[in-house]
Amino acid sequence: MRLTKREKLLLALLIFAALFYVSYQFFVVNQNVEIETAQMELSVLDAQVARLNTLEDEEQQLDQEIGLVKAQQDEVKSEYFSLIEEQEEVILLLNEFLLNPDVSATSISFTPPTIEEVDEVPLSSMNVTVSYDATYPSLINLLRSVWQFDRKILVSNINMNAAEEGRLNGNLQVNLYDFAHLTNEVDSLFMWFEQMEVKTNPFADAAPLQDFQIRYVFRDSDTAMLAQQPYEPFEDIEGHWAEAAINELGEQGVFPPTTNPNFQPDEFINRGEFIIFLDRLYEWPMPDEPIDLTEFDDYETLGRYESSISRAIFSGYLSGFIVGYEDNTLRPFEPMTYEEVEFVMSKVLENEGFSWAAIAEEIEAETGHVSQGMTDIKLFMTKAEAAYFLNNIEE
Repeated sequence: MRLTKREKLLLALLIFAALFYVSYQFFVVNQNVEIETAQMELSVLDAQVARLNTLEDEEQQLDQEIGLVKAQQDEVKSEYFSLIEEQEEVILLLNEFLLNPDVSATSISFTPPTIEEVDEVPLSSMNVTVSYDATYPSLINLLRSVWQFDRKILVSNINMNAAEEGRLNGNLQVNLYDFAHLTNEVDSLFMWFEQMEVKTNPFADAAPLQDFQIRYVFRDSDTAMLAQQPYEPFEDIEGHWAEAAINELGEQGVFPPTTNPNFQPDEFINRGEFIIFLDRLYEWPMPDEPIDLTEFDDYETLGRYESSISRAIFSGYLSGFIVGYEDNTLRPFEPMTYEEVEFVMSKVLENEGFSWAAIAEEIEAETGHVSQGMTDIKLFMTKAEAAYFLNNIEE
């Protein structure tokens, strides 16, 4: 059967329409579906990106909050002990307190650590009773040392009795609080040497030199342990050319506590005194690792004052401010020369050109005092000159 022209035209149109429909479905509809799918996926990805950005912001906020909480935690932890069960450390700590002038202990007794709630926090507590002998001002100074100490110590009881020559004796009871069972962190109060040998009787007077073998140093500064009494001018400096400078340093707490009413301004200053003055003036930090002072041949001469001098020596020695002598000695009680002061201060002030002559000229111009160091730097410096010089540096 033959198709007419009209039928052929209609058939061609039908085929064209079919092809157009198929093409439309394939190229247009399917593409729209794919575009819509891609747009949906893009929306999902945008939502995920937004969520990630939110999480990043939340993470930063959480980090800040964690940092604040940790700082608060560290601040709280710093107020408590973490080793009160180490009775040896407690004994040494009490020994540091008892370095206050004119105070001595006749006995120390302990109770086993117990759990006690402080501000709804369960803390380990140890009760310590110290039997003491002291003057009234020295006892008050000892209490100040305890009250200002940066770890939580509560004076829970004190009694006193009149003794001979205006002295007092009695018992002082304190409670020490420990945080270690909550933090599982250990924070030793003392820096120990290897192969240490510890003094076996903390109540005895200084042992014979050949047996004196304390092998530790207290980490905190001595200013934290030896409370400074309200400064009273020394009796022998009135009218002295360095009176004002000495008094100003005294008001700043540069001089360690003492029961000596005299400063002896025209006596020579020794190496140990000068180092301690610098340590208290500049508040040198304790180094992470100590040097073993027992390696110096004259270590034993430090005696009872090893604790305060050694802290200053540790800090100053390891910072390069002070050095020992060629014969392996420290000589802390020998007079200090102007030359040695130049050596130390050139390092402390980071000024290699530091010269005592320039300081001596200032002293003469301001006070009229003529320093012997102007003519011979190998001579010894007086305590008044040291005080005047250090006070001018502080100003």
